[in-house]
Amino acid sequence: MSPALALLVSLTLVRSPAPAPARELPPALPLSGLGLLVSAGVAGGLGLTAHVWRIAILRRGCGEQHVFPELNITVTNCIDESLRYLGFSAVAPVFNFAALGLAAGGGTVRGRFAAWNRARHDRRQRIGPAYMGGGAGLLALGLAMYVGSRVALWRDAFGAETCRQNGTLTMDCVRDRWSTWLVLTAAGQSLAIAGAGLLAYGVSYSRGSRLSRLGELRLHPGVTPRFIGLTLTGQF
Repeated sequence: MSPALALLVSLTLVRSPAPAPARELPPALPLSGLGLLVSAGVAGGLGLTAHVWRIAILRRGCGEQHVFPELNITVTNCIDESLRYLGFSAVAPVFNFAALGLAAGGGTVRGRFAAWNRARHDRRQRIGPAYMGGGAGLLALGLAMYVGSRVALWRDAFGAETCRQNGTLTMDCVRDRWSTWLVLTAAGQSLAIAGAGLLAYGVSYSRGSRLSRLGELRLHPGVTPRFIGLTLTGQF
């Protein structure tokens, strides 16, 4: 074979590696999760307001001084206050559970959106584990406070048992103890809602970042007279 023919054959067989394709961006997301998070805040605020009103009714009492007919006073005030207390007691958990679900859903959508946005601008950050750790801690603390305060409230007979042991079994003492357990219940619910949102955000962000990194990896076949193989390219 002549040198010219050999050169022509070698140029035909040797193929230059294909250029790496441009980095494909993840598809745009229609939702950012902001609306769900705002709704969670509104629902949580309404639940907290109902809880505060319940504590205020308990602290105010029903006017025991107005229960004697000979003083031209009726018991209507006590009945009305009791019904209001029961009403707020039924409404507050509904808003709080709604806020918990909205916070978890909003955190999930927001985390996926944040991962997409940072991958699009090529500035990914390793913040997922921090959000997951903080959210899990707040959620565990909130649930422990909520369950513990509810159990303690029943075991304490709504504050009467502690007041009896201290020798101060009065209405004011019972109201103070009862209100304390309700405050801890409200704090536990608020922490659980915040923790659920942060945990969902961290999990969703980590998953979205991992998927975007996998989407950037590319395999390119390489063929030369002396080598046949695959080339892995990507951005990390």
